[in-house]
Amino acid sequence: MALVLTVAGVTSCSQDILPTDEPTDTENMEMKLVMSHPAQKVDATATDFEEGDKVGIFVTQADKPLQLGGNVVNNEAMTFSGNGWTAARTLYWDDGTYNVYAYYPYINSLSSIEDQPFSVSLDQTTEKTATAPGGYEASDFLWGKLSDVAPTSAALRLLLRHRMSSACVKLLKGEGFTESEWEGIDKTVFATNLARKASINMTDGTVKVAGSVEKLATIPLQVNDEWRAIVVPQTVPAGITLFNITIGGAPYKFAKKEAFTYVSGKMMKFNIRVDKAEGNGKYRLTLVSESIAPWENDLQSHDATATEYVVINSTAGHLKDSIVASHKDIAMVKCMKVTGIINHRDFIMMRDSMPKLTALNLKDVRIKVPTNGSIYTEWKDDEIPFDCFSGKKTLTSIVLPDVLKSIGRDAFADSGLKHSLYIPEGVVEIGNGAFARCDFTGVLTLPSTLKTIGGGAFRECCFICPLNLPDGIEEIGSECFQDCRNLYGKLILPSHLNKMGSSAFRGCTGFKGDLVIPKSLTVIPWLAFYACGLGGRLQLHDGITTIDSSAFGHNGFIGELELPKSLTELGSANFHGNNFSGRLKIPKGLTNFSFEAFAYNTFAGEVEIPEGVTYIEMKAFAESKNLQKVILPSELRLIDVEAFLNCESLRVIECKSTVPPAVNDGAFNGVPLEDLTVIVPKSALNDYKSSDFWSGLLLKTVE
Repeated sequence: MALVLTVAGVTSCSQDILPTDEPTDTENMEMKLVMSHPAQKVDATATDFEEGDKVGIFVTQADKPLQLGGNVVNNEAMTFSGNGWTAARTLYWDDGTYNVYAYYPYINSLSSIEDQPFSVSLDQTTEKTATAPGGYEASDFLWGKLSDVAPTSAALRLLLRHRMSSACVKLLKGEGFTESEWEGIDKTVFATNLARKASINMTDGTVKVAGSVEKLATIPLQVNDEWRAIVVPQTVPAGITLFNITIGGAPYKFAKKEAFTYVSGKMMKFNIRVDKAEGNGKYRLTLVSESIAPWENDLQSHDATATEYVVINSTAGHLKDSIVASHKDIAMVKCMKVTGIINHRDFIMMRDSMPKLTALNLKDVRIKVPTNGSIYTEWKDDEIPFDCFSGKKTLTSIVLPDVLKSIGRDAFADSGLKHSLYIPEGVVEIGNGAFARCDFTGVLTLPSTLKTIGGGAFRECCFICPLNLPDGIEEIGSECFQDCRNLYGKLILPSHLNKMGSSAFRGCTGFKGDLVIPKSLTVIPWLAFYACGLGGRLQLHDGITTIDSSAFGHNGFIGELELPKSLTELGSANFHGNNFSGRLKIPKGLTNFSFEAFAYNTFAGEVEIPEGVTYIEMKAFAESKNLQKVILPSELRLIDVEAFLNCESLRVIECKSTVPPAVNDGAFNGVPLEDLTVIVPKSALNDYKSSDFWSGLLLKTVE
């Protein structure tokens, strides 16, 4: 809820700068603010402003730093009455420009601007009293700033944002429970191994840990099967317990193998499924999804005006009528929450007839296909229709339905969507191009139920987060994540992945670490991992039959390269531009490899080219600077241009062919031929001595 604030007679806790009797300007222009909380009140546990809440206000001249005292306004306590904010006396603008700072909860005696002590509550379930906020609310430090404000009679909006982090654990009913049994079982969650003391910089709202890890666990606020704890931003070391979980009296510990960081202003979400074993009644806990999500009750971005939704209840095909019946101008509605049932006609109406629609909340909507007259023959119930918001630049925020199975092709392609994207549990398919070329700059959260991601679904999106691919995904389409350059961390492919399209991860330059190809994936398409910046080791398995052109090019892979024994087809430039410096192991069944197949690496030691290969293509081993020995097969007939370009450590070539292979110009440019020994069959020595290229080298024989 947005609240108009007239700053009525500011009384500072240190000193006043403005006179208290008469305004300092001749126009009597009062300061007015619109105070916005990041949460929308949807239940009794929401932390939006309530009667009696106090916010601290500072106002400084724009060119002056924030100080404890000596500002235009110094830590004024503003109290919310339920309808507005009150203070001791009225403030007026003077000439100039100003910075306005606000924070919550109010601290009566600030001790520092750059290092203000603050603590989150041990027990965040305690309720609010007449004199103190509840444990959860008291822990939720909010901060906001307006910069370079000119005097105005209009109210200025000041959005306060969460500066702590939120830990959110949701326990999901798995197999083995009846509905009543799951509801009746005792469940508790505690957040452990956390420091609760913090230091806050009031100038920019940054928070840092200011104390040691507490022995006692934090008690989160519980709503149904979800537990939320407000946490000081910090990193918990690898292997240290994050949560103590008790199910039906049985204790469990949840930890991560790698260090985990609670991020300021974000909700760290963990969805954990609980299964009950048959017979013994024991429980099995499985982490099904983990994400960094926006911190709001309805998953709406903080930057959107979630508190200004027009709420419309609709029946299928009659959303327009429902808006009109609510006395709203369709052409002027910006933020809308829809409940009830809608169909494809309603989507078309929102796309084509609501030119200012910016934020759309469909959380509580069911989508139904008309029983007759549908123009979408391929559309199903609980599916976002294809093309429904394609190209709609005004739409910057979407909350998808809780009950949703799939998202149609190009549904939001080239729209104005930004910030974070949360795909709800239950979605099994995301269509081709569904979110292509949207300006997301937040977090992508995918559901554990997801099976298929269509071609180009997230192409050229700008998510800034690790890519957590649910393990149940079976298909990733062509160009699915192409040019998502801001994704970072380790790329872990789902263990059930059996089909991948070309360029699926091409240009995702932010990934780091090893790449393990799952055993379910046997064909690596062209450009699949091209220029992903990984820089670790590449682990292939013996079930892979095909690696198409440039599949692993330009990734900085290190170590040795062992190709699968099952490999029958190897395209051009597959491993071009990596940093392999160990041995290259080529399987016996591979009978051909193409242009630049292994070029621009630094393979070391010995490489044996298998029998059946008749042709070494252009630049096949170019720049393998540490390669010392090459064994050529008996059926080899041609070595093409620059095949071994700049293999400067090459000293031995063993030729098994009794017919000297033809060598095109420049095949061994950069190889010190004067130091090169060529071992040939004894029976073919004279033929090699008579050939144009081989005759000029040191020839030795072998029986």
